[in-house]
Amino acid sequence: MLGVVVIWAVNYPIAKYGLGGLDALVFNSLRFIVASVVLSLPFAFGVQWKRVERRDLAELFRAGVIGSVIYQLVFIAGLSMTTAGNASVLLSTAPLWTVFIHARMHREKIRPQLLAGMAVSLCGIVMIIIGSGKKLEFGGSDIAGDLITLTAAALWGLTTNLQKPLLVRYSAPQLALFLILVGAAGLTIIAIPSAVSLPWGSIHWTYYAAAIASGTLTIGISSIIWAHGVHRLGPGRAANFHNLVPVLAFIISYLTLHEQLLPIQFVGAVATIAGVWIARR
Repeated sequence: MLGVVVIWAVNYPIAKYGLGGLDALVFNSLRFIVASVVLSLPFAFGVQWKRVERRDLAELFRAGVIGSVIYQLVFIAGLSMTTAGNASVLLSTAPLWTVFIHARMHREKIRPQLLAGMAVSLCGIVMIIIGSGKKLEFGGSDIAGDLITLTAAALWGLTTNLQKPLLVRYSAPQLALFLILVGAAGLTIIAIPSAVSLPWGSIHWTYYAAAIASGTLTIGISSIIWAHGVHRLGPGRAANFHNLVPVLAFIISYLTLHEQLLPIQFVGAVATIAGVWIARR
């Protein structure tokens, strides 16, 4: 799971660069197409493919549409309508949504220790954002974007829970490939109007390289690792690792961009990591 955290954190500068030269919908479509190829390679070289039962098709398709199509579209829409600070905080509530949805789906009690750890991690993320000088403005003209971004966090939590029962019957690589194929098909269809008007020949090759790298690492490889984590740790504990992404991205920015660091940001990083430790005990 820590490997996924590293990949997602490194993806921020890669995706930011790619979006500077490619339309957002086209960029997402290319990422998922590349990821589909990457995830297909193990099966092309001998990894066993289990026959998909007809009774599971609806569940697989539902998880793919929610996690690979709707979530991506909602996330982009919310980010375009609200501030980056708001989006970071609201998306960091994904672990809370994961645990809440899991408890509602299975009628289980939520361990106080898990909630306490998530609350501490969330406080740490807020301190990091405040220290970086980003505004936390909830309401006003940004309220629609806030609500949309919060919906994206809930969709992430729902998708994590939908994967759990499917991993009992299918391997992590096979499940990841199926979900990504659904996303590649859906996002490509949606991106067709933008792709038609895009001047493909005049776009520098490095922007395509960014989409390939992002698709290979962030969606392809990390999907398998994430699915393994959900299977072995459970949705709640696995989703809590998501809170480490802003911390590592914050450290990478400091090392590569030499951004200013304030004491409150160091405290926030320690609090976020401590929250993960508390929740995992």
